[in-house]
Amino acid sequence: MESHAEMLCPPVALATEDGVRVTVAPGAEKMERNNADVIIQGLAARGIQHIFLVPGKLVYPLITSIDRSEIVGIVGAHETACGFMADGYARASRKFGVCLGISGPGTMNFLPAMAAAQADKIPVLYLAGSIATYHEAQGAFQDGSNSGIDELTIVKPLLCAAIETKNNLTLQHELRRSLSSLNPQRKGRAYLSVPVDMQKKTAFGDRRDQPERVPQHREAAVDVQAVEQLLHDYLLRGLNVACLVGNRMNNPQDAALLLRVAEKYCLPVATTLSGKGAFPEGHALALGVYGFAGHARAVETLNGEGVDVLLVLGCDLSQRDSLNWNPRLHGNKTLVAIDEDFDKVSSHYQPDLQIFSSLSGTLHCLLAAVGDEDARLGDAAHLRDAWLEGVRALPLEQPQPTLQARIAQGESRLYPGDAIKHIRSRMNPDTNVVVDSGAHRIFMAHHWLAAGRGDYHTSSSLAPMGWAICAGIGIKLAAPQRDCLVVTGDGCMLMHGIEIQTAARYGVKVVFVVMNNSAHGAMHIDTLQNRGISADYTALPSHDWKAFANSLGVASAKAETLEDLDEALGAAAKHPGPYLIEVMVGNFAAPNRYYAESIAEYEQRIKGL
Repeated sequence: MESHAEMLCPPVALATEDGVRVTVAPGAEKMERNNADVIIQGLAARGIQHIFLVPGKLVYPLITSIDRSEIVGIVGAHETACGFMADGYARASRKFGVCLGISGPGTMNFLPAMAAAQADKIPVLYLAGSIATYHEAQGAFQDGSNSGIDELTIVKPLLCAAIETKNNLTLQHELRRSLSSLNPQRKGRAYLSVPVDMQKKTAFGDRRDQPERVPQHREAAVDVQAVEQLLHDYLLRGLNVACLVGNRMNNPQDAALLLRVAEKYCLPVATTLSGKGAFPEGHALALGVYGFAGHARAVETLNGEGVDVLLVLGCDLSQRDSLNWNPRLHGNKTLVAIDEDFDKVSSHYQPDLQIFSSLSGTLHCLLAAVGDEDARLGDAAHLRDAWLEGVRALPLEQPQPTLQARIAQGESRLYPGDAIKHIRSRMNPDTNVVVDSGAHRIFMAHHWLAAGRGDYHTSSSLAPMGWAICAGIGIKLAAPQRDCLVVTGDGCMLMHGIEIQTAARYGVKVVFVVMNNSAHGAMHIDTLQNRGISADYTALPSHDWKAFANSLGVASAKAETLEDLDEALGAAAKHPGPYLIEVMVGNFAAPNRYYAESIAEYEQRIKGL
């Protein structure tokens, strides 16, 4: 029986330096394009190199078009994971991510990934193949149209555009409409569903002598007048100015500009958890993380009386980013917010000065506005010297239990912070670090020193467990020149650990570190301190993740000591493909003192209202 996606022209395998590449047979380019070709070639023209997918008959024509294009299809185990991979690909590429699945069950499996991308505002295209138009309204199998489960209505709240195209005359217009929000400025998400019979139809008005036209998206405008006001009123006056940086600055280009601006104007910089990676935490001007898993230097400085002006860049000051909307974050200081995102204005704090301006452009403007030899820079820095000396004297990390104290308490497993610092010492400075949700997330934020190269990635707003396992694959494919480290936990592995087989299948060199504490750690630590629920609900069986990885074709090692860990990291560095290291860690109190205190303070404030 002929499939939905009969090949119009057989592919030819060619040997290359990198292996075998499939290309189109000679003469195929002269054949008429179908709508699936138009869609895939439109994505290729926009620089998309990978599409993450789960195959199905309803997307056969689209998969065939992928085979005939320069795009590589990456087959995942689950559509949610494919959505997370596309999310990671978008973060590392500064383009948008693309995932593909069938309508109906595939689209419903995209939902968790859609929600996570919406929460962090990551641009992703969710592409689906739906049932043939002539099967609708008759009780067709896997009908996602409005005659079935009406999936457009379900996905619309999570997207900027949800489109089902059934008209051959308008398909190319609908494709452009889907892609219009997926630029670096708007950071939108779109869903495009194309019936399988529409995918096969010859593209309307197709002329192969016309090149693919890709619109250029210019950067948002710079508010030059506001930048001049910022310089005159604050930066060049010698006031104590500190910066708090969020996720919209956490990319290599903006991170490099931010470092130059901070050094030029002598500005100490804190980041939120989602912004971690935007500034080098070993730098003399680094305050570390403010908010959830915060560092002492950042919290004590920004909540203290010494700051005259707090400059907030690319951050919406959410609950976790602001220590439960801590009133001392604003207090008596002047709050200046700069952002290019009109949809992400702080909903709790009222900035004293709100500037809507391109973040990159604003940093460029600040660098060019004042010459390096301008005497005002030296005067302002001199006036801040005493304050900055006191800031640098503050410790970065909170105290951690000593080895002797841990042994005295009967704990034989590794302290997560020790393992993290050891891993940091062995990884390249520009390694892309991808961190999952759980207790390890707090330990990583607190003990891992980011290099400030847009190198730290985490799903911070919705924080689905297992996200990092999948996103790390997308991040490595988008930035193959950088090493990639995924840090996850045993609870996260239970959700999406199967996707390490996707890395093995395609030889994606990612180091997966599984912090195995035999628990849903964040909650289990609560139960050990007599908070929350019974430990019966938070303890997990002690799974053998090393054996699990081996069963899926992933090389692996288990580390119970730092010596074991050192040996495993060496083996992972030499291995050409993915490598999993299972680290046996204990359930220690997480270094999140300031956030815990902020919860108690918030509850007291609420009681007083």
